[in-house]
Amino acid sequence: MKISVKKLFAILFSFVLFLPQISATADLSIPEQWAPLSAPGAGYIGFEANESFFASTEASTWFNFTTDNGEENGKVTNIAICNTGSEAGCDFSVFSKYRAVLPMCSSATDINCIAGVTATDAAGKSLSVNSPSVFPKENPQAFAGNLGLNVPQGSGAVLVSIPDAKHAGGDSYLVKTTLTSERSKNDKVFPAPSLNASIYAVKIIDGDFFDMVTETNTAKYDSVRRIQVGNTQTKSIDPQASKLCIAASLTQCALAHTMPKDINFGFSLRLSTSLTGWLHGRMKNAVVDYKQDGAITNLSVTGNPISVPLVDVWAKSSDLSDAHVAAYAKQQWAGEARHYPPTPENLGLPIAESEKTRSGMQNISFKHINTNFSQSAMSNFLLWLPLAKDKAAAMPTEWRIGTMSQNGEGKVGECLNQTKSLAGVVTTNATMYIDGPPAFQDGFLDYKVASTHFEADGTTVFKGTYELIMSSKIARCIYGFTSAPVSATVSITSENGDPSTATTQVNEKNGWLTLAAYNFTFSSPTVRVSLTQAKEAKKLTISCVKGKKLKKVIAVNPKCPSGYKKK
Repeated sequence: MKISVKKLFAILFSFVLFLPQISATADLSIPEQWAPLSAPGAGYIGFEANESFFASTEASTWFNFTTDNGEENGKVTNIAICNTGSEAGCDFSVFSKYRAVLPMCSSATDINCIAGVTATDAAGKSLSVNSPSVFPKENPQAFAGNLGLNVPQGSGAVLVSIPDAKHAGGDSYLVKTTLTSERSKNDKVFPAPSLNASIYAVKIIDGDFFDMVTETNTAKYDSVRRIQVGNTQTKSIDPQASKLCIAASLTQCALAHTMPKDINFGFSLRLSTSLTGWLHGRMKNAVVDYKQDGAITNLSVTGNPISVPLVDVWAKSSDLSDAHVAAYAKQQWAGEARHYPPTPENLGLPIAESEKTRSGMQNISFKHINTNFSQSAMSNFLLWLPLAKDKAAAMPTEWRIGTMSQNGEGKVGECLNQTKSLAGVVTTNATMYIDGPPAFQDGFLDYKVASTHFEADGTTVFKGTYELIMSSKIARCIYGFTSAPVSATVSITSENGDPSTATTQVNEKNGWLTLAAYNFTFSSPTVRVSLTQAKEAKKLTISCVKGKKLKKVIAVNPKCPSGYKKK
């Protein structure tokens, strides 16, 4: 079955008809081209954790809301698409948001752009990165930006060729770095943005696809923050093909392929805003370089791709536990909905509160799509893990980095606020983790991760990776250490509290403390880091005399110099 144009995609809080058909462009043997499972029918509830979904929703757009009462709780009366902020409807009143996909820098003085893309083979040889171009070429809501309002330019992603880093689809790679910020009534300009960046191995294919734009039909909105997404496609086409695209125009699609794990990929950015707090991501052997030159921030990140278990599962609503139903009853549902029997009138309608009950679920199908890494998202994931039989649906490769939504509480947050700098980076191949720095408890830095126990074949045990790169200054602040060397241990504790076997690494270099754990197993272990520093020996003071001369000596084991006697 196909739907006509102007219907909403299933993105964040958008809701669409979810179709069982799969595009012939997908290769089911390639995990990066996993086709999301469709609803079996009415009365089914599903869950999907697939990070390629994140990249596919990152298209440039800047929009401004107007409401009937001038407040966020008012009825939405207009959604204006902005270019410089001077357009009709773009005078700020209630709420505005931009998502800027950054272009390649065209000169050494450009800011808010990608300064470089790098690739290095396993032998350490730098590979040529050629022919950077914008993809897609047509970006319906690309914008010029306005630095006076702290809004950068929003473009398309950067497509490059790396001839010596071939993959099954060729040698093309898509580099997508996105800055996002929201402005509310208390903000004079847009606050510092969040960063999300990814690199994908892709093949550009031709066909008919849905592009992506912010929906401006006010009838689709019941809140200024429940952003709806539409498209400009005028043909009646199957939407499934577009679901597989990392980025798409009406006529072209960047179809993902498996990345070579022995190649170390990276990028460098020049930004007009500083980055503080923590970064999190999907890579191994990560190296981060962060420098500020006046008002310009230079950030470089390199690392190897890793495979991350993808979870995609459906269950009859009658088979969900009472705890499962109760947990979701109080939440805002984000994902893909279908009302039965489907009609043009109920297409795109959000889920009503009555439909979140066990009886109400009998007349809908709904797939919850994980969109964040909060504590609530972790709890939801653990509810679905048994229904997925603790097995991955697919094992796509990922290379991704982004700013965390929170910077920590207690001592971790205090130390970060004192330094006002980049605190560190956490990377893992676990499907789910907490989008925040490690928690400092009882002298330990604890970090919770969760994933399937098995890979997609159902027999291979999935082995976890965890890397924490932390500013030495932040680490010493958290523990109250001096500048003297520190030692550290990394351990893994299983969900039942038992120690778990893992390979660990610890080192300190150039102001960064790197701690890593590899080859541990899941379902939901805790990574525990402990830092120690030997106590400095107490120094003593003695007085030494030589004739009428008096000299004080301060040391751990003080001795009078030659010719002097202890007084």
